[in-house]
Amino acid sequence: MSRTTARRTTSVLAAVVALVAMLSGTSAVAIAPTAPVGTASSHAATPRPAPPKPPAVVVPKNAGHLPLPARSGSGRRIVYSEKTPQHVWLVEADGTIVADYAASGRADWPMPGTYHVFSQSRYSSATGLTFAYMTRFAHGRHANIGFHTIPRYNGSHQLTHPVSALGLPVGHGGCVHLTDAGAAFLYRWARIGTTVVVLR
Repeated sequence: MSRTTARRTTSVLAAVVALVAMLSGTSAVAIAPTAPVGTASSHAATPRPAPPKPPAVVVPKNAGHLPLPARSGSGRRIVYSEKTPQHVWLVEADGTIVADYAASGRADWPMPGTYHVFSQSRYSSATGLTFAYMTRFAHGRHANIGFHTIPRYNGSHQLTHPVSALGLPVGHGGCVHLTDAGAAFLYRWARIGTTVVVLR
């Protein structure tokens, strides 16, 4: 065999070997086993968690139940006791207590008696303070009196008193402070003209 022929044979053999290697690699990829159906793969995309459901509206009962005081009126009404522990009851016309929870106002204002809701505001304010879910039922010496969230100082947004103080007479102007949930529930439950009975 001549050198030229040997070189050609060597080149052909090299090409065949390269082609076989290439085909072998392609075949290996094509027949690579896949994960059985129902078996998690290490490269499988992690399923995204379902988005959280919006919170349900619940009746706030942050201070446990207290019995409705005697001589608290009749019909659909809001009853507020200035006696410590200060407390609020929402009562339906048939006497069913829809909710009752702790409140904080003053021990001496407003005067005991029967009032009626005359206006409501989603947001309200006083000097240096803001609060929400205002339900007004009485006229004070300098401002209207109503139920609302614990006030927050402008700027810092800090509460004027902690939630844990609800039930104590820590108010100043005469308004009745409630938790955010309690004030929001009362705001939605009350109507213009709803009776408010203040006891002492």
